[in-house]
Amino acid sequence: MQRILGIETSCDDTAVAVITSTGKILSNILSSQDDFHAKYGGIVPEVASRKHLELISVVLQEALTSAETTLSEIDLIAVTHGPGLVGSLLIGVDYAKTLSSLLGKPIIGVNHLEGHLLSPALLHPEICFPFLGVIVSGGHTQCILVEGIGQYTILAETLDDACGEALDKFGKMLSIPYPAGPKIEKIALAGDPNVFSFPLPKIREKRFALSFSGIKTAASLIIQGMTPEERENRKEDLCASFQEAVMKQIIHRIQQLIPLYSFSGIAFSGGVSANQRLRDLALQHVQKPVYFPSRILSTDNAAMIAHAGYQRYLINGPMALDFPVISRLELSQ
Repeated sequence: MQRILGIETSCDDTAVAVITSTGKILSNILSSQDDFHAKYGGIVPEVASRKHLELISVVLQEALTSAETTLSEIDLIAVTHGPGLVGSLLIGVDYAKTLSSLLGKPIIGVNHLEGHLLSPALLHPEICFPFLGVIVSGGHTQCILVEGIGQYTILAETLDDACGEALDKFGKMLSIPYPAGPKIEKIALAGDPNVFSFPLPKIREKRFALSFSGIKTAASLIIQGMTPEERENRKEDLCASFQEAVMKQIIHRIQQLIPLYSFSGIAFSGGVSANQRLRDLALQHVQKPVYFPSRILSTDNAAMIAHAGYQRYLINGPMALDFPVISRLELSQ
């Protein structure tokens, strides 16, 4: 049984994990930068890079201590090398390469999206190929046919905002602090999702594409027509209605894909997959087995990077130390 060290610094979270080759998570430590970026209403790349530099050694030591292991007992180092913010990626990749060189351990660069895509298997090892992977996060919204490790076909994706990005922008309209998604979910619990109507977008150029810009514009027009007092008094209904429209569009696209492709089930991943309303709608309306990662594995984390890295290592072996960071790394690369 091997031990894999995972390092994730693609955006604003510094994460290190240790898992075994059987998928057992020995530690999964994350240091969030949300408080540092909240006052700016979004992520500031320069701030994210500096915080990664400050935190990565501390997070690594905490992960090793929690896993009751040492660097000498690590068999493989897996690190995110894209997509993401270049400065943030460089901190994690350079750190991992230094460890690899000093310790003589094999290293592998991991696609952040592949980490998300395969993360439900850590909690649900019964998932078998082919399956429909649905990544829903602040940066991505995609439905992907997963026929094996590295065998990915994108069936549907957003034409504009990702679903998490749309939630953050909607939150800003109502002065809900960044990151807005979890806060909108909490506020929506007291609201009625049927008060405000946000119809499904009509997309002509791509049959199964998703789009959240129209829903966002409709919400903006409604909010602009309200007084500050009305916005505050109707915040719960606005949040419930907007969240419902975003989640129902995702479910609708999945329903359209089910009769056209053969797959064993649907595996959700990404930060928005932690949303309970999305989970409820999927369980109610998707006529296939549905799998979700645990909530800690939904957001950016290093256990998913370690897991995906080990799967790639079994197929391709280790990488040379000169592999690059790629800010716009595609799943096909």
